[in-house]
Amino acid sequence: MEWKTIDRNWMFLVHPALTVLLTAAYQGQETITPMAWLMPLSGEPPLVALSMKRTRFAYELLKASSQFALNLPTIAEAKKVWACGVTSGRTRDKFALTGFTRLEAGRINAPLVAESAAILECQLSDDRPYGDHQLLVGEILLARVRADLYDEEWSPSFLACLHLRKEKFIPPDWSRLTKG
Repeated sequence: MEWKTIDRNWMFLVHPALTVLLTAAYQGQETITPMAWLMPLSGEPPLVALSMKRTRFAYELLKASSQFALNLPTIAEAKKVWACGVTSGRTRDKFALTGFTRLEAGRINAPLVAESAAILECQLSDDRPYGDHQLLVGEILLARVRADLYDEEWSPSFLACLHLRKEKFIPPDWSRLTKG
C-alpha cells in the first residue's frame, strides 16, 4: 500500500461533515453562513462547539449579540447553502439572494431558516482563539425538529446536506445503514 503526505487541506480528510446554516443578527444586520466544523460538546448542559474564522461577518454579529442559530438544511438546498458561503452578508441580503424564508426565533434575536429540518437556538458561552479560527461554544436554549423527519432518530427521508469539499455536497446513504 502506498501513502502520500497531505500538507494542505488535510481537514477534508474528516469530511463528509454535516453542514448547518449559522444565522446571526445584531443592530439590524443579519447573515447566514454555512458551517461544517461543529460537534456536540455536552448533553447537560446542552452545548455545541463550532470553529469559525474570526474574519467572517457572521463572527462579528455573533460576537456582538452573543446569540446564534444552527439551521440544518437538506441536500435539496445545497446550491443555496453554497451561495451563502461564497457571498458576504456584509454586502448582500442572503435571504433575498437565496429565497430562504425567515422564521422568527423563539429564544434569540436572530432569524431562522424556515426550510430547515431542525434548528438549534444558542447563546454564546465561550469563545477562544485556536490558530486561524475561533472555537465557539453555544448553549442550546431551544432545539426544534420537523416532526415528519424525526421521531427519536432521523427518518431515512431526511437527506442531510453533507459537505465534501468546495461546492460538493452529498446526502447520507440510508440504504447502507448497518447495525453493530
